[in-house]
Amino acid sequence: MATPALLLIVATLLPLASFVLLVFIGRRLGNPLAGWVATVAIAGSFGCSLAALISWVGGSPEGVVPPWGMGQAAINVPIPWVPAGEGLEQTLAGFLDLGVYVDSLTIAMFLMVSGVSSLIHIFSIGYMAEDPRFPRFFTYLSLFCFSMLGLVLGGTLLQLFVFWELVGLCSYLLIGFWYERKSASNAAIKAFVVNRIGDFGFLIGFGILFYHLGNVTLPSVWGLLDASQLEAHGAVALPGGAVISAGLLTIVGICLFFGAVGKSAQFPLHVWLPDAMEGPTPVSALIHAATMVAAGVYLVGRIFPILTPEARLFIAIIGVTTLTMAALIALAQSDIKKVLAYSTLSQLGYMILAMGIGSWVGALFHLITHAYFKALLFLGSGSVIHAAHHEQDMSQYGGLIRKIPITGVTFGIAVLSISGFNIAGWGFSGFFSKDMILGHAAAFGFLGQDAGAGHFWWLFILPTAIAYVTAFYMTRCWMLTFWGRPRNQHLYDHAREAPIMYGPLLVLAGLSMFAGYEWMGVNLIRDATAESTAYVQRRHESFAGFSRMWPGHLAEHGESEESNEVAAHGALERGSATMHRWVGPAWIVGIGLGVLVYLRGYTVANRLMKIAPLRWIHTWLYRRMYFDELYMGVFVLFTIGLARLSRAIDTYVIDGLVHLGAWITRRLAALAGRHDEVVVDGVVSGVAELAQGLGAAARMPQTGRIRLYVTVLLGFVALGVTAAIVVALVL
Repeated sequence: MATPALLLIVATLLPLASFVLLVFIGRRLGNPLAGWVATVAIAGSFGCSLAALISWVGGSPEGVVPPWGMGQAAINVPIPWVPAGEGLEQTLAGFLDLGVYVDSLTIAMFLMVSGVSSLIHIFSIGYMAEDPRFPRFFTYLSLFCFSMLGLVLGGTLLQLFVFWELVGLCSYLLIGFWYERKSASNAAIKAFVVNRIGDFGFLIGFGILFYHLGNVTLPSVWGLLDASQLEAHGAVALPGGAVISAGLLTIVGICLFFGAVGKSAQFPLHVWLPDAMEGPTPVSALIHAATMVAAGVYLVGRIFPILTPEARLFIAIIGVTTLTMAALIALAQSDIKKVLAYSTLSQLGYMILAMGIGSWVGALFHLITHAYFKALLFLGSGSVIHAAHHEQDMSQYGGLIRKIPITGVTFGIAVLSISGFNIAGWGFSGFFSKDMILGHAAAFGFLGQDAGAGHFWWLFILPTAIAYVTAFYMTRCWMLTFWGRPRNQHLYDHAREAPIMYGPLLVLAGLSMFAGYEWMGVNLIRDATAESTAYVQRRHESFAGFSRMWPGHLAEHGESEESNEVAAHGALERGSATMHRWVGPAWIVGIGLGVLVYLRGYTVANRLMKIAPLRWIHTWLYRRMYFDELYMGVFVLFTIGLARLSRAIDTYVIDGLVHLGAWITRRLAALAGRHDEVVVDGVVSGVAELAQGLGAAARMPQTGRIRLYVTVLLGFVALGVTAAIVVALVL
């Protein structure tokens, strides 16, 4: 058994052990011991992840490092009700394969998830110290971490989906943790329902894939769906003689991607993520930085080798739509957590866009760096909210840098990181990852231009413009919170910084500053690209996806494969130069405008709101572009109306028919009763009465008196004699 795989299995099981322990004795352990049990477990997972990294770097990784020989000798769950050798058992063999898949991406994700989760656990001990359900909170956190680590480690799409659903369950429990608040319980239900919509699409794609392949282990899926066949023949030939067309493979890719649309809150299923802020702030940090929303991007990374150009283009359009919409909405939000929520949506849009344009490295690189600075932003906001006695409206803040300086400085570092701060090529982590994505987007524009599709430049223009917007609204958030005069003196006077809470902030600040450098593990992501693309016979290059982003578009002009490669790398060089020219000043312009507008609090902004068009736009953005109202009118009210119509049909049609049948039955029963009483009972009673009357008549002479009998006899004799005399006389 390979050491990295074993270490990662142990890392996955530690939060599960913590969950089981806290389920049974969590309440007995109480506060803070229950929190430390969960924290030690996830910290142990981080230690195992570090050990796996050391083992991986020091060894000769093969890409697939399963404990049970994933692939040819994978564990297979026997099917006892099917005789050995039957076709069904062979068909379900791939479906029921179990194992793990370990590559550079797995290790990088384990380090990120376990590391960030450990810091969030430590922060939570202070943040949730006074909550009466403290042990339950850490019980849910342990299950959440186990679910995410299991998702990353799974070697098959089936295992991934099982843990995928468990992640959704944990998010439901944690978002609605304060269930006594109606808004929290509604937000939990909303998140759960919206994610089920995305998962429905995932299941359709999964079903089609399994029907055609019969095996859903990751290496098998990559190997069977060889992209080179698709480019050469327009279809993929499978070993059994079946064929998957390009159109069907596109449908599969889009359906699987819809799972990510739900989990990573992409348009149009983005509406649940801002409402998820109803949960405790550490939950928001965990969901937005290290677990749930990261799962969607991770899924797209795992299925990336089988995505057709059409599917990737669809993904890119969804990504750019989300990042643009979310950043604009963030401009007008006043709740500090809502600003960060829409910031998360926008950054996830960058990652999804990167997947769509073939920049798998850029997407996963940004996923890692985003986890650090977004966790820092959310934990920083949690420190602010804790100091402000759970007030979240930025209009009540101001000047808090003087009361909670460590939070203010570390929050500022995260703002600089997400804004792309850099000086002469030196910068914070967000600069490196976002610039990689935008450089590749520019290269994608050049490739599209060469192919006669110049409109694909929008996939560079919009994200570049949003880079300026991002720096502006994040500066707005920092200025309104930490700068200027206090707008609520009572809140300001009582604000205090908790020592146990700013320790994780300092660590995350360091990661937000330096995680973008190659010596911090960026090459792990690049290695993972080469490893996975090897399964589909692609070159072991960092940006191999670019050479096949537009299959055949150069060949149509008589160009060879080598010319295609040259054109791709040329586009990368031109894209990088274009990106630096237009994106380089984004952080300066955005931060500068943010400082100018909000240097004196809301003074300038209030003046701008007197301009009617700006006021209307602000209202539109503040109301989240009325997406909730739109969905309420189109889907919720339609569903409610359909339910009421169904209820009316049930009440007046179905129940009416049933009631009519019951009424007719009652009438028939009454008629039958009358017939029974009058006719049947009448005949029976009449016969009985006749018999009784005859009996009574026959009984009347039977008095039992001899004198009466003699008198009657003499009477009859006299009557007879008289009758005889009369007859004789007559005759």
